[in-house]
Amino acid sequence: MTDQELDRLLRAWYGAEFDEAASAPIGLRAAVAAIPRTLPRRARWWGRSRGFTLLAAAALLLVGGAVATGSGLLRLPSPVPPQPVPSLLVLSPAPPAEVSPSPVPSLVAAARPGALIAYIQSTQKADKGNNCGYNADPTCPIPRLWIVGSDGSRPHELLPDGLYGQTLMAWTPDGSRLLFAERGQLYLTDVAGSGPQPVDTGCVAPCEGVGDAAFSSDGTRLVFVRSVTDASGSSGASVIAEMDLATGRVEELSSTYPAGGALPGWSPDGRQIAFFRYGDKDLGGPIKPTKAAVFVVDADGRNLHQVSPTTIAAQFAGWSPDGSRLVFTSPGAGAADIYTVRPDGTDLRRLTTDERSYAATWTPDARILFLRGFGTDGTADAPALWTMDADGAHPAELVANVSTGGQDPMWTYGPAWQPVGGPAVISPPWTASAATPVGPPPPTPAATPSPALSSGFSPTGSISGGADDATTDTATVLVDGRVLTTTTCDTTVQLYDPATGTFTPTGSLAEVRSGKTATLLRDGRVLIVGGFNCSDGGQAGGAASAELYDPATGTFTATGSMGASRASHTATLLADGRVLVTGGKTADSPADSLGIMLASYRTAATGESNVLASAEVYDPATGTFSPTGSMRYFRDGHTATLLRDGRVLVVGGGGEGYDSRTEVELYDPATGAFSDAGPLKHGRWLQTATLLDDGRVLIAGGRSPEGSTYASTELYDPATGRFSPAGSMHASRQQHSATLLPNGRVLVTGGYKSDGSTWDVLSAAELYDPETQKFTPAGSMGAARMQHVAALLGNGQVLIAGGLGIGTQGLVPLRSAVLYQP
Repeated sequence: MTDQELDRLLRAWYGAEFDEAASAPIGLRAAVAAIPRTLPRRARWWGRSRGFTLLAAAALLLVGGAVATGSGLLRLPSPVPPQPVPSLLVLSPAPPAEVSPSPVPSLVAAARPGALIAYIQSTQKADKGNNCGYNADPTCPIPRLWIVGSDGSRPHELLPDGLYGQTLMAWTPDGSRLLFAERGQLYLTDVAGSGPQPVDTGCVAPCEGVGDAAFSSDGTRLVFVRSVTDASGSSGASVIAEMDLATGRVEELSSTYPAGGALPGWSPDGRQIAFFRYGDKDLGGPIKPTKAAVFVVDADGRNLHQVSPTTIAAQFAGWSPDGSRLVFTSPGAGAADIYTVRPDGTDLRRLTTDERSYAATWTPDARILFLRGFGTDGTADAPALWTMDADGAHPAELVANVSTGGQDPMWTYGPAWQPVGGPAVISPPWTASAATPVGPPPPTPAATPSPALSSGFSPTGSISGGADDATTDTATVLVDGRVLTTTTCDTTVQLYDPATGTFTPTGSLAEVRSGKTATLLRDGRVLIVGGFNCSDGGQAGGAASAELYDPATGTFTATGSMGASRASHTATLLADGRVLVTGGKTADSPADSLGIMLASYRTAATGESNVLASAEVYDPATGTFSPTGSMRYFRDGHTATLLRDGRVLVVGGGGEGYDSRTEVELYDPATGAFSDAGPLKHGRWLQTATLLDDGRVLIAGGRSPEGSTYASTELYDPATGRFSPAGSMHASRQQHSATLLPNGRVLVTGGYKSDGSTWDVLSAAELYDPETQKFTPAGSMGAARMQHVAALLGNGQVLIAGGLGIGTQGLVPLRSAVLYQP
């Protein structure tokens, strides 16, 4: 999983550690609010190394989800009223024969002439603590609350003096005031933007903050999402809560804890609440990586159930004015369309087929207000406000070009049409009481059982000590046959002894590092280079420093520092004993080190990038780093392989700010220069590169520019300087391991798999035979793993240790290890 994806999953950490409202795009906050928040605070390092972040799974999930098509799609019977339109499709079981399809919502009121529409638009603001991070320009595109007439007249920012990001929640039922959030606080303001009043929801410990909120249609209650600290002290759980505005009574719906949700909204009769979240495959079933889904729960916390089908992703649910249907957006790979469904999950209807429509809400007269604008490739092209009938008929552009600043912040928070004179809310200020849990507890998810170990795999010792959320990130086979293992965001270092099958502590690193490298030197010492420092559960800065491990003393000592801080770089032992360090991310400040980037990694004013093209060489004789020739392309998540002729093959690289590389380079130690080679057929990053016995290099798997993972492989032949196809693995993978065995075959294990909409972590292993250029299954290594380490031992066995696996509540660090015997 990538920085882009995992960063979006870690919303709870981000909100706790940084100014979320000021620093992140508006689309990020609602998406990650929907993710089950069950990770401890210290677990926030996961995606920062090797391109994987649990705040990820949101772009993957935000723009993921394939729309079901094929032979199962049938035309609906003609609903009456209105007349059928071609876009209406049956994607779920139809109601029983004796039950006719539900009509579209009836007109409950005429839309007010001259009514207003509230929406969020990116507005250029002076960078005064907003932490744009990616831009040297003195202004930042900040999401702000805007108002426009329903006829497109006088669009304007409601509170133009503000400097921080805002999120639109809802109108009051009478249309007189707007509920919005800024810097983690809810506010009410009138249509003139005068005197915003803070809204108290009683958020005291263990409450960490309040997210999405909405009023009941009678103006007496508020529903919202609370981030809370769980009983163990871990940050990131959430729960849907409601408050009686007259009494201040706050109730937390126990059935929604700890997964919470996003954008909850009351049914018109006040009896149910609809929301969406990620992760639940089925109610009561195992929580596994899957698409987003829409849920409905009774106002007393009972009868929680999923209403969107399991075949498509579903986000941003909204009740029709008469409560008969829910509208939602189903995202696909760089695309989205709008659907409606009954609250019981039947009579699903697809209203758009252009793959460019999203963020749908209802108008007071039961039409649908939505955004249309980004292309099928995910690019934003002049988003506009549109309306259509409740059956998808008569789509019409209402207001053109409603977003500026190069972003489309309304992707998650849809526009809101001013209501027609409903009841006024009870006048604030409201005095909230301590929260009271109500309703049944959440269903207990069943853990996904690990497959049994296949023949050839056997368990061995477990990693001990260090932080609970630490996992192995480097493994180096020492001259004496033991394996030096380090952990991510922890100073703990252990030695694995093949003779005893156990891990034992050795000296500790002087610095905490994530995304570091470990290289065995010719004299038997191990060079540890760079990494993020992981402070406060994040990565507030990178390291240019390096350390040396001496097996004779079991201690680490400082050595020279690089010219630039680096993480997710490569370190390759050259034939002359020096070490070549290439590329990676630099992070000289907290803002630069954040995995959440608001735009390209490149800086607009200077053309510089926090992804590096530079390279350095470490000389063990002097203990110093010195610059060498620069690569032609900046890279991270790439590979660098020493060839038989002493040159180094540099392949791939990619990330949120740039496409996966097809360009390949060769480093010549004799000249200290890089030259072009290749290119790859497919741009990829987070792949593996394995030097085969015949001198060729096998490039396997990795991540595509579209966000999916590759099963394909390519072979580089130094004799011709070209790549050729080398067969496909049985499963696509990134962040897997590939180990050359003594018999010349390559063992590929684990990794992360994605088709661009769903993802999983793999336990399956495969063997590549260079003679036939084919992969054959090698069974299961037991627990599914990604970002693990694999090391060929002196006895021919392969040690596979650590990494991330799947638990009942999502990804968990693994302490276990297994051995593979060829």
